[in-house]
Amino acid sequence: MVRFLTNAIDITRRAEVKNEPILKKSRYTVLKRLDTMTAAQRAKFDQINTKNIKTAKAWKMRENFLELYECSTKEAADAFFQRWYANVIHSNCSAMKIAAKTLINHLDGITNQAGSTLTNAKAEQNNNNIGRLQRVAHGYRNFTNLRTAILFFNGKLNLHAKITY
Repeated sequence: MVRFLTNAIDITRRAEVKNEPILKKSRYTVLKRLDTMTAAQRAKFDQINTKNIKTAKAWKMRENFLELYECSTKEAADAFFQRWYANVIHSNCSAMKIAAKTLINHLDGITNQAGSTLTNAKAEQNNNNIGRLQRVAHGYRNFTNLRTAILFFNGKLNLHAKITY
């Protein structure tokens, strides 16, 4: 969901770059989080931030949204989102308004994650393993062969099973 906000930052930056020369060659700087910026990117971002332009405001809106994931309950996350949404809708950044309207359509899914430690990491790991099998083999002749390889390499195939014909 954060990708919608990041995309809105980029749209805002592209619209402003014609009038604000400081935004030239700053795409990846304004799309990064503060904790992942290099020293040079941080210096460039500080210059952009002091100009108080729409791009900096959009960046701050995304950073404020990320605090939602620190909420410990669904109710707290819901209340936080409603405050954040009201601030964004009353701002003058049209791209962020569009992103916020997209996010409100997915509000239940966003707030249900609050306070939960559940992830889809295991499913992503399995998908990655299957993709690796397909790349190494350069494809399989049929689905049965692919299924056998998946079961074999993921340890779910019983090699000592009695085969009956």
